[in-house]
Amino acid sequence: MIDSGSYDLKIVVIIILVAIISSLASLIVMFKYNDRLKHVELNSKNTIPWQQGMTLKYIKQGDQYIHTLMEGQLLAKMGLTLDMVMGKNLHEFYSKKDAAAIEHAYSKAWNGDITTYEAHLNGIDYFVTLSPVKQKGKVIEVIGSGVDISERKKAEQILHESLALRRTLIDSLEIGMVVIDHDRKIMAVNRPWCHMFKIEEPIRDIIGRDIFEQLHVHFQHKEAVVKKLDEIMVNKLPYVDEVNQFENRIFKRSYFPFYMDGELKGHIWALEDITERKAMERGIIETKEEAVKASNAKSEFLSRMSHELRTPLNSILGFSQLLELDETLTCKQQQFVREIINGGTHLLTLINDVLDLTAIEAGKLKVAIGPLRIGNVINQCIQFVAPLAEKNGISLTIAVTAEEKHVVSADNIRLRQILLNLLDNAIKYNRENGTVLIQCEVQDDLLYVHIIDSGIGIPVAEQQQVFEPFYRSGRVNVQGTGIGLSLVSQLIHLMDGKVGVKSSNEGSDFWISLPLVHAPAANDQKFYKTTSQLQLQDHNITILYIEDNLLNFQLVKEILATIPGIDLISAATGSEGVTVAAERRPDVILLDLNLPDLNGYEVLAKIKANPGYEQTPIIAVSANAMPEEIKYALASGFVEYITKPIDIPAFLSLLAKYVIKNDTLI
Repeated sequence: MIDSGSYDLKIVVIIILVAIISSLASLIVMFKYNDRLKHVELNSKNTIPWQQGMTLKYIKQGDQYIHTLMEGQLLAKMGLTLDMVMGKNLHEFYSKKDAAAIEHAYSKAWNGDITTYEAHLNGIDYFVTLSPVKQKGKVIEVIGSGVDISERKKAEQILHESLALRRTLIDSLEIGMVVIDHDRKIMAVNRPWCHMFKIEEPIRDIIGRDIFEQLHVHFQHKEAVVKKLDEIMVNKLPYVDEVNQFENRIFKRSYFPFYMDGELKGHIWALEDITERKAMERGIIETKEEAVKASNAKSEFLSRMSHELRTPLNSILGFSQLLELDETLTCKQQQFVREIINGGTHLLTLINDVLDLTAIEAGKLKVAIGPLRIGNVINQCIQFVAPLAEKNGISLTIAVTAEEKHVVSADNIRLRQILLNLLDNAIKYNRENGTVLIQCEVQDDLLYVHIIDSGIGIPVAEQQQVFEPFYRSGRVNVQGTGIGLSLVSQLIHLMDGKVGVKSSNEGSDFWISLPLVHAPAANDQKFYKTTSQLQLQDHNITILYIEDNLLNFQLVKEILATIPGIDLISAATGSEGVTVAAERRPDVILLDLNLPDLNGYEVLAKIKANPGYEQTPIIAVSANAMPEEIKYALASGFVEYITKPIDIPAFLSLLAKYVIKNDTLI
């Protein structure tokens, strides 16, 4: 029998042994756990410094937040070390402003809220999340993790600047722009659009509103406007038109569908206020129309004045030329006749210059540019002015140079007009028994023609003014109007040439330049002999002159009276001329364009309509010397155009082309 006391002791011993064994097992487990925990902590400590971001811990001591941990690659990027932050508060490495902002986030986290904040230090932008660690409901520390967001912030800044720039650009436009969705709700709008419709609310307040509700006060006919806009948007095609439905203003309205990834997202409308532009355009059109009317009135006036002046000059110069041929006149009478001819010729030249100048200003004067041998043109001009030079005791000299054989690009008639103007001035503004030298030279593919006189010269201050219209120097008393040199300047520029003058106290050198042509010249213009007698070689010629002015007919009659074999017949009206032409079948018809019943073009058409008259030469005779009239007449079927006053030698030479089989040329 076992002693109960001994049994109880054994039980106690066993319990103690079990407890000891259990404690030892627990100690072993605890030691292993601590070992693993130390291992984890060691790994963690070794890992944290190498993470790309940043891990931090802090606690609160009094009123300050002290860092107990702050490690990671982000810390190094910000230029901080562990020694600089461990055990330190925020104010020791942040600015006062930044430390206060971060401290506010620290405070919220310490109060138990998960908190985030963004900060910037030493050029690095970073984002931190703070998580409070609680024990028995009380925060004992805060753990934070941070990441580098510098690249994202840069991208955001670029995007922000881009959006701001776009907004600035869009708001700087004078075009109002609005984007609406499929329900006509406003999605976006710029400030000019708001200004157009006097909307003073902030833009954010009108986003989402129906565009017609926003603008209904500006529409005169809302239903029609809504219908039109719906039609445009349904088509989904760009569209532009003009509208004037807003307070009498005119807008250019443009529509563009707005697509994104192939899907229609909205509708862009642009409005440009073109009220002032339209008013300016109307003003320009009206001004242009007024200018055209004024130009036409000016041309019509000049045409009529030319006609009215040339008609009496036809008689004055025509009969004077006939008198000049009369060998029975005394020397005094011949002198009187020459003075009449000189005065009439000067008046005719003045009329021609005014017409040419006007035609150039109106852009209606055309030039027929072609290759010309300069020497031939100079010689012709010298022959023409030789009598005037002889009368004034001026010697004309042509410097013999190889350049005279050069070919230039110019209009034959206008080049002679230029040279005659310059030669005429060189003679008129010369001194008694003076000289005029014509000289040519080549420079850089340009031919220069110099006309050098021994006159009184031109002051430097006047040397450019002499080419202005109607400029007259007060230093000399010479007959003229101041048109000639202006005409020279404009004609030479029409032929891609230049004109200038060099002068001193004595003598002037007026020069022109023209492009050289490195090719043979075209046939120089042929001139018929200016003879007062036509040799008809036993041919009888009938000439019909349809003219309502008796003096003009009488002049032509006197011109042809001394030429045997010419039968001159007349008609005073267009209708009579058509009848006489049909009955007498003339060889040549002279036709005045200004007749009392029919104009010359109607008479021409009626005569040409008769069988057998297709080849009959019909020559226009008119006091209208406007270039466009001459061009139109020749294009209408006239073979020649004679301007009044009639130059007798030229008239006979021209007539010789049609009444003589074998023309004699110079």
